[in-house]
Order: sequence, then structure tokens, then C-alpha cells
Amino acid sequence: MKKIILLVFVLPLFVFSQNNPNAEYWQLNRWEAKEGMAKEFESAVSKKTQKFNNSEETAILTFQISTGPDSGKYMRVVGPKTADFFNQSLSDSDEYAYWVKNVMPYVKDQMGNVRTARLGDLSYNWDSSEAPKKYVKFTTVRLKSEDSRDWFDFMRRDAKLKRDNGYTGIRGVFYVVSGSQWEIHVVEPYDSHGTRLGTFENDSFDYEDKYNEMFGWRALEYDRRKRNEAIRDYAGDVVETLEFRPEMSTSIQ
Repeated sequence: MKKIILLVFVLPLFVFSQNNPNAEYWQLNRWEAKEGMAKEFESAVSKKTQKFNNSEETAILTFQISTGPDSGKYMRVVGPKTADFFNQSLSDSDEYAYWVKNVMPYVKDQMGNVRTARLGDLSYNWDSSEAPKKYVKFTTVRLKSEDSRDWFDFMRRDAKLKRDNGYTGIRGVFYVVSGSQWEIHVVEPYDSHGTRLGTFENDSFDYEDKYNEMFGWRALEYDRRKRNEAIRDYAGDVVETLEFRPEMSTSIQ
């Protein structure tokens, strides 16, 4: 059975640095095919991936965006990587030359590379060695700088509660370090639209009671309100659905 490397997808800028040697980095780019050339683009990307991205070290995954303003576009993801990975120059490589010659003729637009880093204490059940899920709930969050800590406090507490109580869902939280405006990506993979993102070990588990037990009387009500208030009013919380495209992605035995 084929094993496909999972490559899916933040405090203020003065707290985080893109030069952190201990960070787990992920890079993504969004691509739009020319009108009427989606099949040609997909075929060209598949051939390029098979030729140049056929090992764990060179792996790339491709997702297609199915909801939101970017619906129909493709997201290519590389990771996890260390900071040293980005010391490489790709502009004069055979891989880059192949992409320019064989894929770019079918490209209408791209957003440029965006480099992110994962926040482990806000994530749970994230395992990059696992096969990708069929879908991803991809949430882009933009925060008010003066209230951002409230968002992080809730997400950290939520992650701890879920890790401590056998929650089965998967979440990766990433912050942008380069290539875009500062924002957060919350990545939640899943296999079916007809099921929950995750469940607790005990069917009768009461999330609110446990949260308040762990963090204080009426803490959930207060923390959720503060989290919501920390999100920008305009385009502060954008949710997209991504669908995994295995034929355009690295596949490893």
C-alpha cells in the first residue's frame, strides 16, 4: 500500500522569526490554470512531480481549492523543512527549468511562495509521516494586534484539553513568516464531509464542563468571547475546503 507523506497546513511578528533554526517550516503556493487548460496544467504538474519530487526529501503535495474566492485554484505544499532547506537556490536548477518550460505555459496566475512555521502547542495529533486525508478545512485568521494574545490563549487551552482527553481530530496551526501579510493558517484534515472533524474517547464527554474544570469557573464562555473579539472584523476568518489530488502529489512506497 502506498504511503504518501502528509504535507498539509501565530503570535505577533515581534515574537516570531523566520530565522528560527528549531522551527518546523512549510511552504505553499497557489496556482491558477489558464481558462480551458486545467487538464493540461494537471498533467504537466503530475509529470513534473513524478520526475523531480519522488522522494521524502523532495516531496510535494497538491490540493485543489473547492470553496471560496479561490475555488478551482491549486495549492502546492512543501514540508516539513528546517531553516537550512531555504538556503538552496532553485532558480538555476533543472527542476525549476523544467517547470518553466513544461508547466508555466498553462499557468494564468500564482500567488508566490508563502513560508509558514507550525506552532506545536496549538496543534494536536499532527503527524507528517501519515498519509494525507482526502479533505482539509483550511482557515485563514487575521488578528487585531492589540488582542492577538487572547486568540492564542484559547487555542492553546483548547489543544491541551483535546490532547489530554483522547480527541481524534487533527489540527496544525501555522503562522506566516515570509511571502505574505502576517496571518495564521489553521489546518484540519479529514476524510469525509459526513463525519465530525474528531470525537472524544468518551461519548458522553462534556467539553464545556471539562474546560471550566481545567481553566476556571465560566472560563470557556469568557475565553471564546475574547478569542472572537481578537479576530479582525473584515476578512479576519476565511474558511476554505481543499481536496487532495494524489496524482499531482508525491507518492512513496
